[in-house]
Amino acid sequence: MIYAIFIRVILSWFGPKLSPHNNKLVSVLYDVTDPIIKPFQRFQFGNAGMTVDFSPIFAIFALNIAQWLIGQIFFR
Repeated sequence: MIYAIFIRVILSWFGPKLSPHNNKLVSVLYDVTDPIIKPFQRFQFGNAGMTVDFSPIFAIFALNIAQWLIGQIFFR
């Protein structure tokens, strides 16, 4: 899932050519990663013209914490 989020971030740099509306594979990628990224999208910083979306970073951080917790609980 972390790799899927990373690929989504990289694809977002290419603009509308690789948007989920124009490409079925990108649409599937967004469908898979949206449930994890959407809760963190309220953490956007900046003014109206330059907004920075930190939701992928927060989502990856949350996934890493969840992975660590699962490892601590089940693999002690």
